[in-house]
Amino acid sequence: MAASKNEKRRFVGNEAAWRFAMIVAFVSGLFALTVSVSLIANYLQIRAVDPLNNPELLRLREQLAAAPGEDEKLVEQIRALDLLSRKAFFTSQAHLRTGGQLLLGGVVVSLVALRLAARWNPKRPAPGEAADPRQYWHTITRAKELIAVAAVCLVVVSLAAAYLTPTDIPLASSPPAATQEESSQPAEVPAAYPTWEAIQKQWPAFRGPGGYGVAYYTTAPTEWDGAAGDGIRWKTEVPLPGKNSPVVWGNRLFLSSATEDVREVYCYDTDTGELVWQKGLAPFPGTPEEPPDVIKETGYAAPTMAVHGDRAFAIFANGDLACFGFEGDLLWGCNIGVPDNHYGHSSSLIAYEDLVFVQFDDSAEPRLIALDVASGEEAWVTPREKISWASPACVPTPFGVHVILASEQKVDAYDPRTGALVWSEECLDGEVAPSPGYAAGMVFVANEYATASAIQLTGADGAVESEVVWQWDEYLPDVASPIGSAEHFYLATSMGDVVCLDRQSGEVAWLQEFEEGFYSSPILVGDRIYVLDREGTMWIFRTGAAYDLIASPKLHEPTFATPAYLDARIYVRTERHLLCIEADDGH
Repeated sequence: MAASKNEKRRFVGNEAAWRFAMIVAFVSGLFALTVSVSLIANYLQIRAVDPLNNPELLRLREQLAAAPGEDEKLVEQIRALDLLSRKAFFTSQAHLRTGGQLLLGGVVVSLVALRLAARWNPKRPAPGEAADPRQYWHTITRAKELIAVAAVCLVVVSLAAAYLTPTDIPLASSPPAATQEESSQPAEVPAAYPTWEAIQKQWPAFRGPGGYGVAYYTTAPTEWDGAAGDGIRWKTEVPLPGKNSPVVWGNRLFLSSATEDVREVYCYDTDTGELVWQKGLAPFPGTPEEPPDVIKETGYAAPTMAVHGDRAFAIFANGDLACFGFEGDLLWGCNIGVPDNHYGHSSSLIAYEDLVFVQFDDSAEPRLIALDVASGEEAWVTPREKISWASPACVPTPFGVHVILASEQKVDAYDPRTGALVWSEECLDGEVAPSPGYAAGMVFVANEYATASAIQLTGADGAVESEVVWQWDEYLPDVASPIGSAEHFYLATSMGDVVCLDRQSGEVAWLQEFEEGFYSSPILVGDRIYVLDREGTMWIFRTGAAYDLIASPKLHEPTFATPAYLDARIYVRTERHLLCIEADDGH
């Protein structure tokens, strides 16, 4: 006969199961208690003794700064102590990351085990012959409540301690590269950072000064033949592969290359092509032992270096970031981590005033990082919403200098001094690789399978406003970045199309198809556009509303990097070589 719905479930004891559940509850509860105490102790220890501000380390640094000359023994002491301090910090971070997970797991297991133990209790739940059964159950209930409240308080305090434990580490200290044999000199703060006027006359970053594809000099050559050597000042083989583009300051040109096991920076003489120095990087504190997974299109040295005054900066796929002086001495270095994305670190570096900017494209925690060029210390970090393949541009707009980034959804502009968001427009989609273009108060972005958008900047009383004034969705690039002139924007696609759009209306001025596609970004040189296709042919045409081809000289080598354009010279990195193209008359 079926039992009534109101009939209580019969009590069935199971002593073996009860004992097992009680043991599990006791062990897991004791484990959770131990973890809680450990997290609280970890917090108190970090608050009492900060491993990154070790008094002895600070004393040694002050002693080194006051020393009139180089003290190699003192430098080695600082390196060793700095390494120990960082290891202590990393140990604390690992403790913090795993402690919260273990605490939660222990609490859950203990609660489940107690629940099962109550179900399998072999004794029938009766108060027995106590004088006052109601008082007995009241006491038991109150005890359970007190235990539960105490447990909750302990868990809350533990989690609060974990949350309040510092998790940020300065990206470098002096001397930061504790394992680099070459680093013997402490970083020196330059007397003055390069001005924008000085930056313009160099080729300091990917796509030139400011990183938006406009050359300062208008004297780039238009005729050469790579196979015959005509117009080629010099040509040299690059020791290791790399996808990044050359950067130039004065008579020095810099490149980086890497494989799974080797990371190197090269410095060349711009007049002779001589390799002045070649420096390999040993691991920094935090450098992963195993190389990250990268795709063929990026490799292990995709980001273009930045050069700024007397310092050159390089970053690699494993997160190693290094600053070199022009004589090859390592001034500072660190590991900022391997970004969690499926294409590896690809965004190039760029510097402005006393800061160098790193676009860190981590899927879980994307951010823009500003580091002091002299010391590598973190100046500010600004979180972002989405990642991208693109590189930042540092643009002198009529409303101040903006660091402009393109992401999978938005174009964002930041104040370079503070990292504050100045303006933002949601107008992109997909895995964005092309970097922003800029001309005459208007920002231009584009990406294949999305749209090309023109963003007009306006302002009054110190406020900046942005507005998408037109969009275009045909013949879009997926690698090469767009550029702008006074009247037009230009796009070069991987399929071999070059498109000229009216800057004000977005209407197509002209469209030209080529046999080869473009990975190298077009560059505006005076009234000419230079764009290099994948097989090494440079297409040179005039700016304007009609397609006007000037010349199409050939290198006869596959080329993916964007050249550097200086006074009467072009520096090109091909698949295997670095070469200098120079006008016959030197002008």
